[in-house]
Amino acid sequence: MAGVDLRDVILPIGLLRHALFDDLGPAWLRLDGKTEYQRASYPEFVAKASGMGWFLAGSTASTFKLVKVPVGTATVASGFDGVAGSLIGSDSVTLTLAMLPEHDHGYVDDTVEMKAGTAGLLGGLLPLLTGSTAKAQPKTTAKAGGGKPVPIKPPGFVAHLFVFAGRPR
Repeated sequence: MAGVDLRDVILPIGLLRHALFDDLGPAWLRLDGKTEYQRASYPEFVAKASGMGWFLAGSTASTFKLVKVPVGTATVASGFDGVAGSLIGSDSVTLTLAMLPEHDHGYVDDTVEMKAGTAGLLGGLLPLLTGSTAKAQPKTTAKAGGGKPVPIKPPGFVAHLFVFAGRPR
């Protein structure tokens, strides 16, 4: 099959694309949180994107940058019930007691319970001689854990993320 001339293909503003290279040309902007672009170069894109949470102010009034999409962020969460361009989910979670299912922990009870009068004269005198007292105290296990986030990032493949902003002017 012969090659296809893509010079006249029209792409929609806002189209996302993954790439293994870090530059796809001036029409494709990086979602890296640091590369700044001139607002005047992309007027149609700026008109559509201004005010969106992923469209960020640049270091001057004439520039802008796009939110950094962290490694491991899936870009396949699609649908129309959320805000396009918003970051969702997390790459770690800190579990709280409320998140754990109800459970208990068995442990060895090293306390001694003695009943006077059940083992003859020595059994009745032992609590008096040793200072032992029979007590029934409620037992609980100690809390464990350091409250550190648990990584939940699944294995994946890293590629750079770009958005099509149209040919710059």
